[in-house]
Amino acid sequence: MYIIFLIILTVMFALVPIIDALPSRKPKPDVITEKMQCRSYLRLIAFYWGFAAPVAVMSLIGGISPAEIGFRLINFNQNIWFTVIALVAGGLVFVYSAYEFIASVASKKFKEDFIEEYTNDNSGTLRIIPRTKKEKKLYSLVALSTAVCEETVYRGFLLFLLYAVFPGISVYIILLIAFVTFGAGHLYQGLKNAVSIGLFATVSMGLLIAADSLVPLILLHFIGEASAIFALSPSEFNQDAQHKGAT
Repeated sequence: MYIIFLIILTVMFALVPIIDALPSRKPKPDVITEKMQCRSYLRLIAFYWGFAAPVAVMSLIGGISPAEIGFRLINFNQNIWFTVIALVAGGLVFVYSAYEFIASVASKKFKEDFIEEYTNDNSGTLRIIPRTKKEKKLYSLVALSTAVCEETVYRGFLLFLLYAVFPGISVYIILLIAFVTFGAGHLYQGLKNAVSIGLFATVSMGLLIAADSLVPLILLHFIGEASAIFALSPSEFNQDAQHKGAT
């Protein structure tokens, strides 16, 4: 049964970049209104929970408990070297996420550079950044959905199935699989971003193996996602809209 689940999960991973790569028939607007942005957030929330739904169904069918997927207390049961490396790498990711969070709030130059990049972004990747108070509240649910669903599917459930189907699998093979699956799922953001996100997935999987818990991963992921809430203020959003309207 578990090998069937692993095949289904592999198909799910393969479908994500395909769906993201599908061309949209709607032209990208120069100015994105609050209503349009909130609708995109609702679609993202629905997508992430819809992505996690098959995992919930498979867990019920297979009798897999949340604890087996990773919703349990931290328990360091790996060798000391792997644990130290995983914790150091995870700590560096946390420091970087904290830096982005603090810089987005306190650094004027960081904010100015971000606004310039945001304004000139033609790919649409940065256009999901929240700007108004209503957008920021709804985006917090997007950040929570992203953290919980992606860590559950790409890390917790995947790790459980790999150990169940291949009991003697090397942790290094698992880390490679984590890099490929998560990186490929973000190819729509460009190769550079896909590689960096794949590396983040590798660190996260290593941290999961070392800590034996999804809790720190979800918190780390949420902090990284939620930092975008502070990137733009309503006044800066109005400046951006005026800029787009004038060009």
